[in-house]
Amino acid sequence: MARDIVIWPHKVLTTSTQPVTDFGPALETLLQEMSEAMAEAKGIGIAANQVGVPLRVAIVGREDGTQFEIVNPQLLSKEGSVKLEEGCLSVPDVWEKCPRVERVKVRYQDKTAQWHELEAEGRLAHVLQHEIDHLDGHVFVDHLSSLKRTLILDRMKKLQKSLARRKEEPSEGKGTKRS
Repeated sequence: MARDIVIWPHKVLTTSTQPVTDFGPALETLLQEMSEAMAEAKGIGIAANQVGVPLRVAIVGREDGTQFEIVNPQLLSKEGSVKLEEGCLSVPDVWEKCPRVERVKVRYQDKTAQWHELEAEGRLAHVLQHEIDHLDGHVFVDHLSSLKRTLILDRMKKLQKSLARRKEEPSEGKGTKRS
């Protein structure tokens, strides 16, 4: 079952995540739930803290529609600079040009604890940076001007309040009596 996606500025999104040390069934379950949440939201990447779990694990989507997990990733090198349109599942309906680097080299583990190195450019480099930022406690709006960040923050706080109200409202047919 897919987990709910946490909305920024929730504390779990602004705090560095903890390294994964248990590569057992719990990690497999978490990855499945993250994948389902990402698919439901039509995303191209998701970090564990976006579903409220403060672990250093993310799913990264490739341009061909496939995806892979990165566990305990480390950015080894960065080259070039580019500004690309960026959005985030935890900052819904917001798209802004965000400064990033063009090429990255990343070292990470997969779900079986095997280490890999990957050099990426273009969209894949972009998604890797976005997800690793999440794991380091940063959201893409941190790269924007303070004015844009403040405007987006106001929108997200209103959205959080609206979502909280919806959760408090009784659902039809779920044990509530109406007269």
